[in-house]
Amino acid sequence: MNLLSHALLSQSEDDHVLTVNVLWDFIGKDLRQDRRDFVSRRSEIHRAIDRETDCSEEFKQALLLVSDCRESVSGVVVDIALDYALSHDWNHYSPDNRLELFERFYDRMEKVALSIGERAVSLIASMREGNWFKSYGELAGIERVFRRLASRYGNLNSIIGAEIEINRNVDKYLRLMRSFYTKVEAAVKRL
Repeated sequence: MNLLSHALLSQSEDDHVLTVNVLWDFIGKDLRQDRRDFVSRRSEIHRAIDRETDCSEEFKQALLLVSDCRESVSGVVVDIALDYALSHDWNHYSPDNRLELFERFYDRMEKVALSIGERAVSLIASMREGNWFKSYGELAGIERVFRRLASRYGNLNSIIGAEIEINRNVDKYLRLMRSFYTKVEAAVKRL
């Protein structure tokens, strides 16, 4: 699951936990030795989400929707496809207005970013400026995400164009996400 899913699954946590959970893939290596409580709590949540994802039959089925030419990046494609499905089926997951909640997420993360580190400050500014959460609900947005990933990581070039496959299989992703999300949400609630 990608950033939007992590944010939604962390929304009842304090601002620090929410922020670190959302940004972990970007700042995690800088915080590995950090012993503050919110970093430890984030670890519990992130691990529970990742564990449920890795073991999920739905995630395995979603991986099969990715073409063979993208096999090496299939996990990244599925993570983003699931956020796309989450955004498209928003009212199933949250009673909150989607765009208003995204703004609240950005506000909450900005409030604590400096206490986490300069990298968090710049990442959150970029996220808000590009409205990353909103972009996961638009084909053009996830196309930009894939291009950005490919330009940053040369080994991800095969990810370009994956939004076409996601769109082709959107009904399947929607169905898988509905089944999958409840399991992940239950795992986080058990913590």
